[in-house]
Amino acid sequence: MKIRKYTEMDSMANNVSGGAVLVVTGPDLYQSGRLQSTVVKRFREALDYEILRFEADKLGEGDLKRHLLENSLFSSGKLIVISNTNRLGKAAVSELLDAIKEGLSDSAIFLSSSKVPRESAILRKLEKAVPVYTCYEPFDRDMPGWAKKLASEENIRLTRDTIQLLTEYSGRSLRRLSDAVIKLALYHGHGAEIDRGGMIEVISGKGGADIFHLGDMIFCNRRGEAVDAAWSLLQYGEEPLGMIAYLFSLWQKVIGAMEIVEAGGGNQEVSAATGAKYPLLDKLMKFTRTACKVDTAVAAEAFAEADHGVKTGVDHLVLFSRLIFTLTSGHL
Repeated sequence: MKIRKYTEMDSMANNVSGGAVLVVTGPDLYQSGRLQSTVVKRFREALDYEILRFEADKLGEGDLKRHLLENSLFSSGKLIVISNTNRLGKAAVSELLDAIKEGLSDSAIFLSSSKVPRESAILRKLEKAVPVYTCYEPFDRDMPGWAKKLASEENIRLTRDTIQLLTEYSGRSLRRLSDAVIKLALYHGHGAEIDRGGMIEVISGKGGADIFHLGDMIFCNRRGEAVDAAWSLLQYGEEPLGMIAYLFSLWQKVIGAMEIVEAGGGNQEVSAATGAKYPLLDKLMKFTRTACKVDTAVAAEAFAEADHGVKTGVDHLVLFSRLIFTLTSGHL
């Protein structure tokens, strides 16, 4: 059974009981991890189940069947958590499907995989038999809702401007968004209402560099100031991969906005396509006039090289300078 909405799968995870089999697939590990944590907490704390964890390729013939048949000595049942489900061997697959067909009594199973059903025969079979949710990166329009949800969980309140900045800062990365919200909660304390200044103070540091300024300078085609901003961010300890992720997300929005404007569209069409609201929408419309027109393949390759450079030890200022030089046509 294909589950299409995160909220539906989240509700299942919060109310799951013995005999259930839930499957989470897909590349967004943040959503997958949240759902797994919710299921484990539910069985451990509410149902007093023993938790058993396995890598799929470590389950040999008879292992899964034995774990399902054995009684739990000190708990009311057992939850079997299996990761990398797409790597299950033939014998384990047969035992899993037999268990689902026959039904579980005092056991439950949670399966996860970074693959999606179209990439794995076992995942396609499971999708026909039990609830399966595929975790993809959320759309831009979904990010404000996630920001509100995560802030509520941390017992803080975010102003409208703060939510806009957070989603701009996070791109479509829920992990980056979650980390930022946790930082805000730790810094300002539970119950706090956090405005734009309060957010920038935490993300950039007092008197420190501002990642939003870096994006502004690049897409206003101000090369020298962009390099200065990148250097300041690196000095203040901003994570290079996070900087690249933010700039890549903003670049995608700018490219989309430029294409829409060139085709005769305006604010409404750009907002619908990018999910941008005021004040980011106004900024995007400005960038359609100021950003350097760079071949998309060339720009995409520059981002890929910067990402690879961070992971292979290239000097951070050098790789950001290269990226900025690709995206701008200004002079130092």
